[in-house]
Amino acid sequence: MSLLQPKYPLKDPLPKIEDPDHLPEGARLLAIFEEQPDKYYYYFVQRGDKLLFLDVRKNTPLGLLVHQKVFPLRVLSWFPKALEAFGKPPAEGGLHAGAMMAPAEDVDGEMLAVGSTIDGYDITNFSRSTSTHYYNPASIALTWEQLYEMGLLELWKSLGEKYEKGDL
Repeated sequence: MSLLQPKYPLKDPLPKIEDPDHLPEGARLLAIFEEQPDKYYYYFVQRGDKLLFLDVRKNTPLGLLVHQKVFPLRVLSWFPKALEAFGKPPAEGGLHAGAMMAPAEDVDGEMLAVGSTIDGYDITNFSRSTSTHYYNPASIALTWEQLYEMGLLELWKSLGEKYEKGDL
């Protein structure tokens, strides 16, 4: 049992996608971020009004590994804006000095927050647990290298713009 207790009501889990290259009916691939060819990928998959963020590891000693995190689809436009708070001074709406995590925000009924890590940022969904046995908030860690040097933030922003325009 986890020492963490949910602060917010938990949403029901969605069925796990086992093979991102063969999506189930009702799931649609929005984009793939390739971190390392033939090895590491992030799949952005839409399933209704949810974004399934799939951390995919191919060609491992255990075969294909898929870690699925669920967020409201609006995280596509919310995350880049929420990230801006880390670059602004408090007087301009930024976080107070020393803040490691922004306050959780209600994003389409799910409580999300952006936090600072040693080498980047994470997005935490406090309304979803990655375990059915204990509370473990869904979280994805994104490095500065992925976001700023490898183009993940630009991809994320382009998906957010499509979402805002109603093109998803």
